[in-house]
Amino acid sequence: MTITIYDVAKEAKVSMATVSRVVNNNPNVKEDTRLRVQEVIKKLRYTPNAVARGLASKKTTTIGIVLPDIADLSSAEVVSGIESVANMYKYNIILANSCDDKEIEKNIFASFVSKQVDGIIYLGHSLSESSKNYLKDIKIPVVLAGNLGNDSEFYAVNIDYEKAAYDITKEFIVKGSKNISLVIDRYESQKTQRIIKGYKEALASENIEFKPQYIIDGYRTYKESNRLYKTITNIEADVVITMFDEVALAVMHQALDTGVSIPGELEIISLENTKLLDMTRPKISSIFQPIFDIGAVSMRILTKIIDIEKAKRKGEEIDEEELEELKIQKNEMNLPYRIIHRQTTK
Repeated sequence: MTITIYDVAKEAKVSMATVSRVVNNNPNVKEDTRLRVQEVIKKLRYTPNAVARGLASKKTTTIGIVLPDIADLSSAEVVSGIESVANMYKYNIILANSCDDKEIEKNIFASFVSKQVDGIIYLGHSLSESSKNYLKDIKIPVVLAGNLGNDSEFYAVNIDYEKAAYDITKEFIVKGSKNISLVIDRYESQKTQRIIKGYKEALASENIEFKPQYIIDGYRTYKESNRLYKTITNIEADVVITMFDEVALAVMHQALDTGVSIPGELEIISLENTKLLDMTRPKISSIFQPIFDIGAVSMRILTKIIDIEKAKRKGEEIDEEELEELKIQKNEMNLPYRIIHRQTTK
């Protein structure tokens, strides 16, 4: 595991700036503190890099972005939104692919600390408790973009996934559908839990019994979904709601290959809405979520947090309106969405 300046500061019970001063032979450090830090550096075999040597400057104009899958179309569009605002405010970005692996993710956070990023935007599916605690300890501003629900520790920019799932499920019920299947990724993510809640509430609102077998979990990619249609036929679903476009596309292809009429015998809608849907025939219906805007708004919120933290450190006057706006957004900022009916729904 890479030893970072954060690890040294934690072990020596000093700030990262103090470690930086010791590394740079800055005289403004008490002798006993200097000796303690030097001892920890030796013990942990810490090798300062160029970024760590410049830590006392407090600002690198660099933002770290954690991606669960660098090839994911949705993540790519969120990053485009982030980059548009980052360029506007003269920030550089560092992309890191976690491969949806929590151990890799922890190493990425440590790497961001060593690179002295000014803030982090997290696109992963769910933060582990250890990652949450680590991010709180390092005191680097964090914004969650697009994938996580309400978490009081961090700012988050999403759509209201619960309401979106409720709205589309209710719409199908009102049109006469009773056997509505929901294909999800994983139960443990906050986003998934919200979608399930909205789906169940819509069923309950129309006095339709919830059947656990109608929630099919563990599907995210086209390849993973190559035998999904068999499960759907076994439960006799007439509507399929998927969390991801690739899954919707796989279901559609399998249904068409067996001669099923879409949307006559089976209706399909996705909750994602990436550019992939512009390339399908027939065109797949979806919940439109402003993916680019989620990235752009996340980056703008992060720049505001960084500016406020910088003003606090310097003892400068803080823009009270911006501070109040951030307090309002603290838990979550939901952007608007809409249902788009294309050729796979009636």
